[in-house]
Amino acid sequence: MKYEVIKGCVIAGKSCRVGEVVELDERLARSLMGIGRVSPVDESKTVNRAVGVEGGEEKPKRRTRKPKVEEEKEAE
Repeated sequence: MKYEVIKGCVIAGKSCRVGEVVELDERLARSLMGIGRVSPVDESKTVNRAVGVEGGEEKPKRRTRKPKVEEEKEAE
């Protein structure tokens, strides 16, 4: 199973940095999860978050300026 490294550590003689995804056997993974070094990765979370780029699903939203309030004009 795949696990994400939470804290930098050495796993099976290989230095692993935070954010790396590594393949571990169950026994080693349990011991590393027990000391807070790795957490299981859910691979089904693949969502296209690109907005307004080629291949993106949505177009970017246009922001408009709010009209001035009439009370400000009367104060002048």
